[in-house]
Amino acid sequence: MQSIHKFNIITTLVFIIVFSSCQKVITLNLNSTMSRYVITGNITNQAAPYTVSITKTVDVNQDNIFPGVTGAKVVITDATAGIVDTLKDMGAGVYQTNLINGVSGHTYQLYINAASNIFVASSTMPDAVTLDSLYTQMSPFGRSLQVVPVYTDPTKKGNYYHFTEYVNGVAGSDLNARSDQLINGQKMTSPIRTSKIESGDNVLVSMECIDSFVYNYYFTLSQTENQNSATPANPVSNISNGALGYFSAHTVSTKDVIVP
Repeated sequence: MQSIHKFNIITTLVFIIVFSSCQKVITLNLNSTMSRYVITGNITNQAAPYTVSITKTVDVNQDNIFPGVTGAKVVITDATAGIVDTLKDMGAGVYQTNLINGVSGHTYQLYINAASNIFVASSTMPDAVTLDSLYTQMSPFGRSLQVVPVYTDPTKKGNYYHFTEYVNGVAGSDLNARSDQLINGQKMTSPIRTSKIESGDNVLVSMECIDSFVYNYYFTLSQTENQNSATPANPVSNISNGALGYFSAHTVSTKDVIVP
C-alpha cells in the first residue's frame, strides 16, 4: 500500500511481505516525539520461513527512516502444536523463523523482549478460502477501471478478508478489509480499492483470510486514512505495551489478470 501523505505529521513504515518481494506501507500518526516500537509479523499457509520486523519511530522533523531494532529476543510459539521457535536475528530489525509452519486452526503467540521492553501478541490462522478468479471492469461512472476478486464466503459466520493489489509487480492499495457480516455464505463479486490501471497492465491480487483482531487493525487503518482530522488516531494493534503494527497468522490465495 502506498498511502497518501495527507498530513505533515504522518509518516510511513515500509516492511516486506514474507511471500513476496513487493512492499507494503503503513501510515501512522506520529505526533508524539516519544519513540515507539513498530512491529510487523506474518505467519502464512505458504512455505516457511516467516519474518518479524522490529523498528522504532523517529521524530516528525527527521528523515522518514525507521531504524531497525537488533539484539531483541523474538519467540513465536505454535500453541496448538506445542512448538517454540526462537527467531534468528538477520540484521536491520528483521527476525526469521526456524521451526514454525503455518497451519489453519493453529494459534500462534509472539513474544518480544527488546531492551527489556516486552511485547506479546496472538493470532489464530483461519481456514483457507480460495480466490477463484479475478477480472477488471469499468467503474459505474466510466472514469476508471476496477479490479474484481471472485470468491465464495463459507456458510460459517465470522470470516474476515484482506486484499492487496500489485500492478506490474508494484504494491498498490492495502486498504481493503472485509467481513462477512452482511455477505455470509454468498459469492462475492465486489470491486476492491486499487491503484490506477490501464490496458496491458498485469494486476495481481493477494487475498488473505485473517482473524478478527487483524481485521480491526486494517479497518481502523482505512478509517484513519479517511479522517479529516489533523491528528488521526493510529490503527488498533493486537500487540501489547503500546507497540504499533500487527501480528497476523493468515492464509493466502492469489490470482492475476492482464487488463484487456
